[in-house]
Amino acid sequence: MLSKIIHDKNLKALMDSMPVSIFIKDAESNLVFMNHACEQAWQINSADVIGTDGHQFFPPEQQACFLATDKEVFSGKAKVECEEWIWNAALQQNRLYITTKMPVYDALGQPLFLIATTYDITERKQSESRIQRLTHLYKALSEVNQAIVRMSNEQQLFPLICQCAVDHGGMQMAWIGQSNGENQQILPVAKYGKDLDYLDRIVVSASADAPEGRGPVGTAFRENRIFIINDVEADPTLNFWRKTIDGYGWQSMAAFPIYRANQPFAVLCVYHNQKDVFDESAISLLVEMSKDITFALENFDREAQRKNDEASSRLAALVYETSSEAMMVTDANHIIVAINNAFTEITGYTESEIVGLSGTILKSGRHDSAFYQAMGHQMRLTGKWHGEIWNKRKSGEIFPNRLTLNTVYNEDGSVKYRVSLFTDISQQKHDEEMIWRQGNVDALTGLPNRRMFHQNLEQEIKKSQRSGLPFVLMFLDLDDFKEVNDSFGHAMGDMLLKQTAERLKLCVREFDSIARLGGDEFTVVLSEVDNLKGADRVIEAILASIAEPFRLKDKQAFISVSIGVTLYPNDALDADNLLKNADQAMYAAKKTGRNQFSYFTRSMQEVAQKRIRMAVDLRGAVHGGQIWVAYQPILDLKTGHIVKAEALARWTHPVLGAFSPAEFIPIAEHTGLIVDIGQWIFEQAIMQVKRWQQLYHPDFQVSVNKSPVQIHNKMSRYASWGHQLTQAGLLGKSIVVEITEGLLLDANDVVNKKLLEFRDASIQVALDDFGTGYSSLSYLKKFDIDYIKIDRTFVSHLAPSSDDLALCEAMILMAHKLGIKVIAEGIETEEQQQLLIAAGCDYGQGFLFSEPLPAEEFERFLLKSSGLKTSGWH
Repeated sequence: MLSKIIHDKNLKALMDSMPVSIFIKDAESNLVFMNHACEQAWQINSADVIGTDGHQFFPPEQQACFLATDKEVFSGKAKVECEEWIWNAALQQNRLYITTKMPVYDALGQPLFLIATTYDITERKQSESRIQRLTHLYKALSEVNQAIVRMSNEQQLFPLICQCAVDHGGMQMAWIGQSNGENQQILPVAKYGKDLDYLDRIVVSASADAPEGRGPVGTAFRENRIFIINDVEADPTLNFWRKTIDGYGWQSMAAFPIYRANQPFAVLCVYHNQKDVFDESAISLLVEMSKDITFALENFDREAQRKNDEASSRLAALVYETSSEAMMVTDANHIIVAINNAFTEITGYTESEIVGLSGTILKSGRHDSAFYQAMGHQMRLTGKWHGEIWNKRKSGEIFPNRLTLNTVYNEDGSVKYRVSLFTDISQQKHDEEMIWRQGNVDALTGLPNRRMFHQNLEQEIKKSQRSGLPFVLMFLDLDDFKEVNDSFGHAMGDMLLKQTAERLKLCVREFDSIARLGGDEFTVVLSEVDNLKGADRVIEAILASIAEPFRLKDKQAFISVSIGVTLYPNDALDADNLLKNADQAMYAAKKTGRNQFSYFTRSMQEVAQKRIRMAVDLRGAVHGGQIWVAYQPILDLKTGHIVKAEALARWTHPVLGAFSPAEFIPIAEHTGLIVDIGQWIFEQAIMQVKRWQQLYHPDFQVSVNKSPVQIHNKMSRYASWGHQLTQAGLLGKSIVVEITEGLLLDANDVVNKKLLEFRDASIQVALDDFGTGYSSLSYLKKFDIDYIKIDRTFVSHLAPSSDDLALCEAMILMAHKLGIKVIAEGIETEEQQQLLIAAGCDYGQGFLFSEPLPAEEFERFLLKSSGLKTSGWH
């Protein structure tokens, strides 16, 4: 029997035509047969291994495992199936295989030989990470597979492959070249996509002696290997073609050899407009494509010789039983005539239960008649169908599977059998759902995230356009959420956010949508709103709900919410502007005292546009001489001497006149221009302090404000301020750097490093607007602060026995205890000055002494003041 099977040409042809690896061993575990797929998978010539156990190509530990499973089969076990990583010497890598071994018995019931099938499932196991990233290439591969079943020769197949690579695989251009053999030139035989004129401008050679042959295409063909370039601009291989390639915009390219009869036959070349396109997964799919093409070419060559007979059917039945994928054979009337064990394992139906019934017993009911009509049409045209379908198990459970249908024809062309091969992909679908949720759902609250919010907003716009009904977009920002996080910890903050999401759901209708953009920002879309009264009721409900106490385990937290509201289509016609409108309205609500809501208005739009215009004009102002520096004197309150000055940025627009720093400094910080502006002001301050130390006093100081944006800037092209002072011949104490309290709260490694640089350079540091933020005594000591500047809000209402005076006295006493000097800002009256002197304040600054002056006027004021004061320097 064994000899008959091995030497039967029809059976051998059938086994050789199958893409699955098949081998047969006798009772002594020696190989007696190996099909073409097995030879190709392991790059083994069957003539070299027939008569041996075939294990000499594998590491010793795997040899032992193979022999052990052989013994299990021959000792009477009905089937042995194992899934393991096996070293493939041909591929020089470990691959994951499922091997199934089954015995075949003689008439006495003794094991005569075993037949084994091996599936390489490496790519299947790795498919989770390729689900989203490789959708286009999957589609292209699917189209190629469908093309293969329709085509009968390469003249038909090659153009469609190029089209699939572009239309479905996302490539810019694809072409297939073959060697003409005469002068070793590789000529295009199929091409598709953009920039096809490139192929008319180049000559590609397969010879390594010619520079035209040392590129990707020639090398791939000549050396029988894949050639990948993921950075066209930087790869030296393309230097010969550099001038020709420039202008096409390609960033990545790849060449894949196509084989015929184990020899290079052609090259598939693909081009993409992005860098690093061909990662391991993409290359794997394209290799699959080239393998499928190679397989198709081999099928073309064998088609005339292939015959289908009864012996083929018997051997095919043996293969069915060893497969880990479910197989079902039906006749021309869809009646089930055979199934394999995997079918029973997946569906729950045994052979005795289902043979003789219609294949429609597996229908799940999830597909409509149009789906099955399209499937039937494809089967009638090509005899094949491949895709995903939902079927039903014996238990009634429906499950997704990947199904391949093939047809076996009679000699007259009529249908003999339909063969179904399917795999349960329930786990894959679960993984896809999990990946989708990770990309679209906020993990903390279960609400749509920012990405899904934008998709939903676009859909809401389209729905509104169809229905003619407007909708409302709300932008919500929780007030005082940072204090909850800082006080109770992030775990409690997360708990509050989850409770917030639940409260919001109770305030809206089922078909309205809520999303969390990140942090403490939420959005609400009220769909199909025919009047604003309903929206107002929802807003009031949200404000009231969020204002209720939050129970966070054994703690209680109180917050509120600020809401910005905009209306489609009244306020904007696209998603981006709607979101901007709602954001602006939310900030307007915060400015009115929080726990408020604000509708977007045209005035808000005008303010936003003004800020944009200011940002544009400010960029030109930096280099156009419109920025200048004013200096405000700082006096020693005990002596009345001017001992310092603060350098202040001023902007005079040539058309609009002077802008307040409160207007343009935030814009400069937002755009990053503050880095250049701050550097220019520092350079002016260096020049002036050097002059005034020479004219007035060697210990004179200038204070320069340094924005948090400047501190956090890691990529500054400017030298450190300490280095620049040294270059100017000045001591570090010539400059005082003024920073804000908020910077200390957000201190990280970059901030710590910058403050340490100031200390090492002997540059003193002043904490501006002291008393308005959240800094503590620990911050003052930790960061080695030299001065605190009492904010003008405490000074402006100073009066005997007032709370502000008590606060100022406390701040001065605290600072002195820590060895810190105190500067009071905003002094405007003699009474304020005297109260501060009595409280022990060191320095004063304000309009009582002088407003900020241009450098020339300040110098005259300084020298005039010096002439009036004759006592010593303190």
